[in-house]
Amino acid sequence: MFREYLNRILGSERGLGSNRQVYATPDVIEKSSIPSKPIPSKYEKDIEALKEKYGKELFSSTGLCIISMTLQEALTIMPRERRRIDAYRGLVSYLEKNWGIELKITSQKTKEKEK
Repeated sequence: MFREYLNRILGSERGLGSNRQVYATPDVIEKSSIPSKPIPSKYEKDIEALKEKYGKELFSSTGLCIISMTLQEALTIMPRERRRIDAYRGLVSYLEKNWGIELKITSQKTKEKEK
């Protein structure tokens, strides 16, 4: 009785079960290096200046790159009122989080630890 009930409900699909073709598609999610959110207005000029200096390919790649510059270079490319490394802290974290780019800014006072 239960089988007859199912046959009535699924009657149109009963004969199609063996003739169905299954198309397998890979489960690939392609990540874009361009952030899905628009660039915040406070970083637009800085990112444009970095694109001009280092090339647009840097921002269209997969990320995972490092830009090292001195504080003096950073101030000429991306001027700040506060002439210290911590003035770039927001930009550094934004680039690392959304673009995969590590921006390292060193000053004369910054001493690198030798390994």
